[in-house]
Amino acid sequence: MNRFIYGFCACSLSAMLWPSLAPMWCVPILFLVMLVCIRKGPLMAGCLFAVIWLSLLFHSLYMHQYAEKSQQIEFKAQIVSLVSQNSDWISFDVRVIAEPKQDAFFETLALNNVQRYYRLTWQKPDKIVIGQIWQFSAKLKGITSIQNQGGFNQQKYFISRHIIAKGRIKQAELISNSVSMRQQVMLVSSPILSQFSQGDILQALIFGDKSMLTAQRWQQLRQTGAGHLVAISGLHLSVVFGLFYAIMIGLSRYAFSWQHLGKIQLAMLIAALFTLGYGYLSGFAIATQRALLMLFLLLIFSFIKQFSHHWDRLAYALFFVLLVDPFASLGAGLWLSFCALMIILLSVKSDVTEQQAILDADYTHQSIDSLQPHNAKFWVNKFKLIKNKILRGLSVLWAIQWRLALLLGVLQGILFGGISPHSIWLNMLLVPWFSLVVIPLTMLSFCIWLVALSVMLLAGVDAGAHQNIGLMIFQWANLSLEPFGWLLQLSDHLPLKQLVLTEQELAGLLFFILATMLLMLRGYVPNKLRSVYRLIVVILVLPIIMVKLVAHDLLPTPKSTLRSTPWQLHVIDVAQGMAVVLQQGRHGVIYDTGAAYGDFSYAQRAILPFLASRGIRYIDFIVISHDDNDHAGGLNVLLKQFPQAVLIADFPMAASTLSGLSRPVKTCDGQLNWRGVQLGFISNQLTTNSNDNNRSCVVKLFDGQSSVLLTGDIEAPREHMLLMDNANIQADILLVPHHGSRTSSTAEFIDSVNPQLAIFTAGFSNQYGFPKSDIVDRYQLHGSNILQTGHVGQISISFTSDGYKVATYRQQIAPFWYNRLFRFGESLKAE
Repeated sequence: MNRFIYGFCACSLSAMLWPSLAPMWCVPILFLVMLVCIRKGPLMAGCLFAVIWLSLLFHSLYMHQYAEKSQQIEFKAQIVSLVSQNSDWISFDVRVIAEPKQDAFFETLALNNVQRYYRLTWQKPDKIVIGQIWQFSAKLKGITSIQNQGGFNQQKYFISRHIIAKGRIKQAELISNSVSMRQQVMLVSSPILSQFSQGDILQALIFGDKSMLTAQRWQQLRQTGAGHLVAISGLHLSVVFGLFYAIMIGLSRYAFSWQHLGKIQLAMLIAALFTLGYGYLSGFAIATQRALLMLFLLLIFSFIKQFSHHWDRLAYALFFVLLVDPFASLGAGLWLSFCALMIILLSVKSDVTEQQAILDADYTHQSIDSLQPHNAKFWVNKFKLIKNKILRGLSVLWAIQWRLALLLGVLQGILFGGISPHSIWLNMLLVPWFSLVVIPLTMLSFCIWLVALSVMLLAGVDAGAHQNIGLMIFQWANLSLEPFGWLLQLSDHLPLKQLVLTEQELAGLLFFILATMLLMLRGYVPNKLRSVYRLIVVILVLPIIMVKLVAHDLLPTPKSTLRSTPWQLHVIDVAQGMAVVLQQGRHGVIYDTGAAYGDFSYAQRAILPFLASRGIRYIDFIVISHDDNDHAGGLNVLLKQFPQAVLIADFPMAASTLSGLSRPVKTCDGQLNWRGVQLGFISNQLTTNSNDNNRSCVVKLFDGQSSVLLTGDIEAPREHMLLMDNANIQADILLVPHHGSRTSSTAEFIDSVNPQLAIFTAGFSNQYGFPKSDIVDRYQLHGSNILQTGHVGQISISFTSDGYKVATYRQQIAPFWYNRLFRFGESLKAE
């Protein structure tokens, strides 16, 4: 049984690296093979069961992913969480209660009852409250999102939360306005907590509600690596359990005369109920559900399998968590929680040492008890015993804490693509402070306030007295958070707030973690194998050292001419817009920046993370084709990030864009030699009565062998002018004009360019319907290969002396099952 569970857990955790899931026709075959292997090959049977279970759940949730265009549907749903809101829009998640009839095959499998969620946005909504049930009419589409190296993978995030569609609400009717007890308590407590300086943190710690956290506070939490402290997780639940367990044990000494084991079991049961109540207060978020399940399973296994190894207990808990939610392995919370438990288990002493310490303590107790209390030696030994216990506890706490801070900091860097150097020492201070002071004091304050509120309501006390009592009770919890708030403010003035890591650095960190884990296990290695063991550790540490040496140009590199140096062209997936990056080592050129909407910018969301992941530190030129939002919306962000970059554009810059930065501005004409790549700017002759699209900056890239034509949004008149001027526009690769609209890509222009590869920079299921099907057919009839960023994600082309090689994000760079295209609704029938 243990091998089956270990196989299931190992295979489920590796699901992030699977290229695909099992098709439905293959599931019965895999099930039969699993039954054959279950007795003589339980490890293999566990792996097969993981594949079967994950595939079944996935197909039951996403089996109707056919239609690319948005579809208007009606459904009944319950509001489960508020995501974000501003003056006009609100975003929230709903749990679908009734939806269109599903496939009968899945109904027979009883998988149709799997909870499904939608991510909805609503413009100028009515007042919504968690727990309400609405009848919605919304325009929904699949969870497909932009896909680039270094960027946030929204698709994976949605799958981990069982969100199967996203969309905008058109009409809504309130069906049920019943407010839960949790919501009622929140409504009463929110006016009280909002009056404290750390009220937003208190609200997050008690109710899991982070809506009061400002953008500045979120930034401070990110740069200190302290975000996990305000997100209810296994740490908070464990502290609450330990707090009430200690209280119950203390009370039982005076209230009951039972045997010791009975007291412990009763105390654990009551503490578990309090912990469950805390989970209810936090809204039973998915991360909280997993943590509760893990905690309760560990308790259950401690009762029924008292003599099992702690690693087995951890594996059992992980098995049931993944059995309840196979998509849990896609979320960072599961990895952080279980890695933290593994680090703790590796940090504490072995079972033999612990048992010996217990025996020694018992012997010391017996020695002390044999002395009379009036004897001076009694009090000396008593003092030594207490001192030794305190020192032993502090030693174990320090061993656990520094390992947690270091290794979890590195793990967060791998999971999130960046690391905060200050998070290591800050968490070494904050985690014990939260565990020993903040969380216990906050929960005790809340329980006392809740009891006082109940008594006052029964006594008919007015609302003003409620608030005064609440302010008195919560002030101590707020006071305990003042050092935390001070450290968050201090982080704004610290250097090196956030280090974004390249993919090579992330790989090196992964090997470093393995080396550290091996060092922690060195006590289990026989003496004759110690030398080989040390050699393995050194080899695992070498990659991160080599990466850092290369990053700082400390290693000699073979001399080569710039002309023969390989370079890359990356077409970034910025939805309905354009952004292109030329790369040669740590240097780059940016052509267009994607769109920006209010505080949101694709430059911030996609381009900057991509540059960081590729190790591009220096942007030499920023070229803007024309002054349309989908091409120039992120210019401000990039200018602030790269103040030394030379700006190339033909339209006048607004004062707000340049924002006082002194920089040269060049026009789009002439030739430019960038590190061996010729950038030929083709001048525009349509200066009068031409729209912004036709004034786009057209650039031809040529490295001596391969050529690329960047056209912006030029339309048929500009294409005709290029042909009339006999411009040198022949190219191997063409970024199709105007995203594939019918206003451009004339047959004569395509014949003149004669591209082997035509790239459409158009978002998936965009509102304009780009690229138009007849334009795509026109390129295919010409013999060009077709790629669209909305379908394949980021497109990276590597140029060498042997030609070029194309790689797309969804097919080659990250070909995992959760990166496929996700559509929503029934497939559209042709009329």
